[in-house]
Amino acid sequence: MSDPRKQLRPPGLRERKKQQTRQRIAQIAAGLFKRHGYENVRMIDIAQAADVSEQTLYNYFPTKEHLVFDMDRELEARILRVVLDRDPTVSLAESLRAGALEFLEDISRSMGKETGVPASVATGPELRRVWVEMNARWADALTDALMQQKKASLPRAGAKFVGRSVVALFAVILEGVGEGAIKGRGRRAVRKKLDSSIEFIVRQLDRGFKI
Repeated sequence: MSDPRKQLRPPGLRERKKQQTRQRIAQIAAGLFKRHGYENVRMIDIAQAADVSEQTLYNYFPTKEHLVFDMDRELEARILRVVLDRDPTVSLAESLRAGALEFLEDISRSMGKETGVPASVATGPELRRVWVEMNARWADALTDALMQQKKASLPRAGAKFVGRSVVALFAVILEGVGEGAIKGRGRRAVRKKLDSSIEFIVRQLDRGFKI
């Protein structure tokens, strides 16, 4: 049986360079936000600090709010992989449990770091708006992928239900870690609480996921 958490094929050189540039810009922006305050940093300040043009900056990050969520594409790929790349003998619930626990392990390592979990996902209307938009986009991407994979065997309404529910599980984890950081909780305490939450959610979802 193959591991349901298997990795995607490594990206090519061009894609790796783009990812490195994107990560470097996000790290520089995180440092500026921490030193000067989010509201006091302009996009042009970030571009100058990162030594890129404003157009290049906007190509990677459409708005300043998107700079906070530098895991956007990575998380979308992770969600798609957990659902679509699992072994046929592995249930969706099993794959979700493994993928969610792996994500919790990865994301909790960044607690307290400058470029770590954006605790601000729980605060601020503009950041919250971008976070909701990202969730919707991930759910739509998963819905479309499921429709292509399952073809006529899965109604679109069912694919939407699965897509939105799966994304909600990962959102709960990220928000839970962010809220834990805001409240000053330790990594172990946050993980313990979210471990039980993941198990509860997966058990509930398993009752409806039979694809």
